[in-house]
Amino acid sequence: MQRQEIQLDGGGTLTFWEDGALVVLDARREADGRGLYKVWLCGRERLLLGTLAPEGGVLRLRRRVYRRELERKGCWPVTAGECVLAFSFRSGAEEWRREASPARLVCEELKCCFAQCTALYRVETEGFSLALPIDPSRPFPIPTLFCLAVPGRVEGRNHVMFRFDPNGIPILPHKPKDTGEHSNRF
Repeated sequence: MQRQEIQLDGGGTLTFWEDGALVVLDARREADGRGLYKVWLCGRERLLLGTLAPEGGVLRLRRRVYRRELERKGCWPVTAGECVLAFSFRSGAEEWRREASPARLVCEELKCCFAQCTALYRVETEGFSLALPIDPSRPFPIPTLFCLAVPGRVEGRNHVMFRFDPNGIPILPHKPKDTGEHSNRF
């Protein structure tokens, strides 16, 4: 097998080739200083390859894995790869970044809801958030999750935001703190 190179969802490239019974995997990404990135290998299933490490001005991960092991794990042949920010070096809330296929992040029951949209993605302490642009002249983007939407502005545009736990299961929006003051006015 000749060397093949694919673009990783989330940024970077993955080059791979067979070397006898082994598959050599070489992932690279720009060193942007944002945090630690993990690389996932995709076939019928997903397999965590590991964390990119600084090397020569880029972030890099090299692995040699037996082809039969990749076949057993459902990752051979390789169909795609993902590079995900796993830990942010920045304090406070993580910045939003584009997510071309948010369906890959959510639980199985919601994949169809997010299959035809793009979103903004942000790592949270309890999981992650997705923000979808909203336009009052168009239908609501994910009607199934209407009651879990929180309106807000991201990058100067109106969005609705949804929070998820690390397994892609929706989290109820936070209620405002009860100040102990009650009013009879509506």
